[in-house]
Amino acid sequence: MLVLLLILLLYTAQAHELWIERDGNLFVLLYGHIKPERGEEATVKYSPEQVLSFECLDAEGNRLKAELIKGYPLKLRGSCHMVQAVFSSGYWTKTPEGLKNLPKDQVKDPIESWYSLEIARRINAWKPRREPLSNELEIIPVESPLSLRVGEKFTVIAYYRGKPLRDAPVYHNGRIVGSTDEEGRINLRVREKGIQLVGVTVREKDSSGKADYVLKTFYLIFEVER
Repeated sequence: MLVLLLILLLYTAQAHELWIERDGNLFVLLYGHIKPERGEEATVKYSPEQVLSFECLDAEGNRLKAELIKGYPLKLRGSCHMVQAVFSSGYWTKTPEGLKNLPKDQVKDPIESWYSLEIARRINAWKPRREPLSNELEIIPVESPLSLRVGEKFTVIAYYRGKPLRDAPVYHNGRIVGSTDEEGRINLRVREKGIQLVGVTVREKDSSGKADYVLKTFYLIFEVER
């Protein structure tokens, strides 16, 4: 029961998703609901200041030259093995009057507060990898996700600070599908063609004093064509 409550807490606290779509040779950064429910907007306009980075990478995670096209939505033009964005909607605090997009020291009667940080990585070309690219929160596929078809299963591994992340809630295209095992692994199934968005979230203690914790989410993105 405790695990289920934690999953629900993390998923509801992270109310929106971050993803990258491809439009020809452009990569477009979007924020909102990849699978909107009735009454929800598919995309939510963000400000450029909320995008901390938007980069074209090679298969090793090294930055490549690319043209950043400013405005909304933010776009990137380049030959990228991977595209990665880091995004923050800032501080959020629950109060008796509702949820405020402010740190807890700027509201009256704070109940709970967090700083939201989201990382989206889109894979456009596959290179086998056994280790994460960074010491941060990360999801890597065990096998190439680019050759998958609808109905097929695939396995991903979640890492956090260089080690497999176990018992972590995982969601796939807007739906919680379970949690990682002892080795950070989870098996998933492609249920429809198009963009696949696999996410995992962790909480870290906030050291700034402006929030109770940092809510950090990583999204792995790839497309299934058939």
